[in-house]
Amino acid sequence: MSVIKLERASLSYGHVLGLSPTTFELPDGGVTGLLGPNGAGKSTLIQMVSGLLPPSGGEVLVFGQPPFRNPNVLSRIGFVPEGDRFPSGLRADRWLRMMGELSGLKGKELKDAVDRVLELVGMASRSRMAFSSMSKGMRQRMRLAQALLHNPDLLILDEPFNGLDPEARSDLMDKIRGLVKQNVRVLVSSHILGEIAQLTDSILLFFRGRLLAEGSVVEIRELLDRHPVELRIVAEDPKAVARWAVERSNLVALRLEESGAVLAVKNPRDFFPVFQRAVASGQLSIKALDPLDMNLDAVFQYLTQDHG
Repeated sequence: MSVIKLERASLSYGHVLGLSPTTFELPDGGVTGLLGPNGAGKSTLIQMVSGLLPPSGGEVLVFGQPPFRNPNVLSRIGFVPEGDRFPSGLRADRWLRMMGELSGLKGKELKDAVDRVLELVGMASRSRMAFSSMSKGMRQRMRLAQALLHNPDLLILDEPFNGLDPEARSDLMDKIRGLVKQNVRVLVSSHILGEIAQLTDSILLFFRGRLLAEGSVVEIRELLDRHPVELRIVAEDPKAVARWAVERSNLVALRLEESGAVLAVKNPRDFFPVFQRAVASGQLSIKALDPLDMNLDAVFQYLTQDHG
């Protein structure tokens, strides 16, 4: 049975379409990544899957049932929304106990659950801290702890890496991998391909409220590599850069500027090693390299055009 199944599911906010009719199935097990720029529809999809909002049209099933106002489904979901609104003066352990009680836990079962998740996220020694004293990484750990109190079968994380430093980001990824080994299914959203690629081989690519593509990390990377990247190369001799560039099969377009040359190249992952070797060997002498459109918005704009 599929963990999540959408059949032409859509969601509108008044006259604004948050998610176009979308159909896909997520098999049992592992991590699935939702990838797309801000405003792509990832959070809208998550709100439907987590039971916060019903679809405006079509069908959403989680564990074979509609999740909206369905305790049988909601009791099996752990949800970490984007951002937090912790009561600043409240201690972490007291907040977890309150959340556990709302999940139906009490007595020894509640105490054991709080102790378990605090240990799991590495906050056992800091459980008496107030939220106002916590770093962004600590608060993120507490959000994860709350979502895991009731031992959910499905964990949903909406942009969980936002604002985290590299160490905290790496630590959170390790925690997620550990949960997968315990047979927790994970759905995680991000606007950064590198984050998703480190966690999963299964990606859903969203743009402007619709599902653009789905596949493995390798397939999605190949799809993104179709996007020509513009690079501004600052050099004392722009014409020398141009002469070198026109001999490259990756070159799509070229224009000279007073201080350098702007190249549009396809398959950037193939181009950059060749370019680096040319600079290292002295074949090219450059002052600066400035990627002009290496961002997801530019990539998705390209993919939605007819560049097959």
